[in-house]
Amino acid sequence: MNTLEKVGTGGDTKPGFTFQLLACRPESRGRVRLRDRNPLSKPLLEGLYLSAPDAADLTTLREGIKLSRKVCQAEAFEGVRGEEIYPGLAVRSDEDIEQYIRSTIHSANALTSSCRMGGDDDPLAVLDPQLRVRGVASLRVVDASAMPQIIGGQTAAPTIMLAEKAADLIIQQRARHRATTDSHMFAPEAPRAAV
Repeated sequence: MNTLEKVGTGGDTKPGFTFQLLACRPESRGRVRLRDRNPLSKPLLEGLYLSAPDAADLTTLREGIKLSRKVCQAEAFEGVRGEEIYPGLAVRSDEDIEQYIRSTIHSANALTSSCRMGGDDDPLAVLDPQLRVRGVASLRVVDASAMPQIIGGQTAAPTIMLAEKAADLIIQQRARHRATTDSHMFAPEAPRAAV
């Protein structure tokens, strides 16, 4: 977050543009854990950024910086291209770029998949395909955490779609429950035996 903090401090600003680099499908996986036995305690959130085997995410981001520098040199940017501010002209080698990434990495505020849905054959699925928490009655999770995998874009529209689907599922479930309840309430009585 160093870059964001520096940019946000005010001071002298200049016109410019930014390339936003991100790993759309990172291989690193964070985790959410219980802090203690108290259900009111905040959970422990561990991003574990750049923890993928073979430094896959670090490589993606490093190459993204190199590519953005090449794109910036295109003729279309003549007249608007100024001095590179971040990571800065002094950051050239792969090692320097990687150090810059390590010191500035942060989430893009689109955290997903911590409570994924999936079929019975998915041992990591906390939710069933109807977004119900396995082993807990009357509880559904309806947000981006239910996504089975990280999507390759913004999460707002897919999250709205999940909410719409969940609403449909709940309405259908209630209709089935009412139909069952109503059929028992109005079922014809069995004939009585003659006395």
